[in-house]
Amino acid sequence: MAAPQSPPPRAARLSAIERREQLAHLAARRFHELGYHRVSLNDAATEAGVTGPAVYRHFRNKEALLAAAITSGLDLVEQAVTVGAEHSLEYLVSAVADVGLHRPDMWVLLQRESRFLGPELSIPVQDQFARVVDLFSGRLRRERPHLGADEARFLVTAATAVLSLPSTTRTSLVPIEYRRELIRSALLCLRADLAVACLMRLPDHSASEPAAANRREQVIDTAIGLFFRRGYSGVSLDDIGAAVGLAGPSILHHFATKADILVAAFDRASSNLAEAQAWRHAAGRAPDLTEFVSTYITFALANRAMLGVYVSEQLYLPAHALDRTRATVRSELRDWTRALLATSPDLDDHVARVRVRAALAAINDLVRVGHFARRARIAPEIAVIAKAVLSGAN
Repeated sequence: MAAPQSPPPRAARLSAIERREQLAHLAARRFHELGYHRVSLNDAATEAGVTGPAVYRHFRNKEALLAAAITSGLDLVEQAVTVGAEHSLEYLVSAVADVGLHRPDMWVLLQRESRFLGPELSIPVQDQFARVVDLFSGRLRRERPHLGADEARFLVTAATAVLSLPSTTRTSLVPIEYRRELIRSALLCLRADLAVACLMRLPDHSASEPAAANRREQVIDTAIGLFFRRGYSGVSLDDIGAAVGLAGPSILHHFATKADILVAAFDRASSNLAEAQAWRHAAGRAPDLTEFVSTYITFALANRAMLGVYVSEQLYLPAHALDRTRATVRSELRDWTRALLATSPDLDDHVARVRVRAALAAINDLVRVGHFARRARIAPEIAVIAKAVLSGAN
């Protein structure tokens, strides 16, 4: 007779610290995929194999869990930069790239979801990220001592935009080649010669979208500004109504739901991109990469809030609107990639697409993040960085 089988060994019980780290990591992934407001404490508990009430032994509420999720990734970046600052710039960038590849949720949580933290929790996150930027900038200035502090932060912002690509995009490149391209593009951002911007002439970007011609357009304009500052989930119809001078229910004369306002905002941005694409195709000329860069930068600077919403709030679009938006973005990426391949025909198509995404990421973040949009020569400075990334040379 066969001997009775013994039950499988029980998994080791996690310590309180290990459980807290597990919950933060699992929540980070859920917040990245779905957005903060679509994830409950019970969701994180279920994935960790514990009950909802058990989560409260580690976090007093969902906001505290979000802060821990953000910090769990930011701690890795701070460690990488702290160690990397004692080595070469290539070592530092490689270390930060590895964090982004290992934790693709981290950069999106920091930019998109941290807006939902109250001051008590957001200030420590902001302070920690400021330390990271200061360390990174300080290492860059040791290599380039002529750079001012703000110039160094400007270049670091471009580099981290590139290194955040795994948070928002997928690629057909094999991992080792993708990592190499991320590092290469980030280093080109850091070594870009901003002095060249003084020799460049780009179109004036001071004029923005014309004033809304009717109340419906005014609602869209106002909502875009609120979504940009607070995030889509952090804004209600009443908030939009109060800002535009309407009672919340009165907005329903123009839009059935808040989601319809978001769709209208995205359709406006997509329409601008589609018009530029149609003009390029109708012109029948060879694609001019310099023109692509200057036109996009001009549009982005004139429509900073709309760009910020377009980059950050796609996950809240209804399926039909998301499909339309993605189709427009794919068309734009194809045009840029063809233009790049026209100037660099030996470049692999997959590599070209990564470089285009890297250049666009740098443009988008330099326009929408922080105070950089107020720099006197912001348009040509961004162009210098984007062209360096695209061409593979400073």
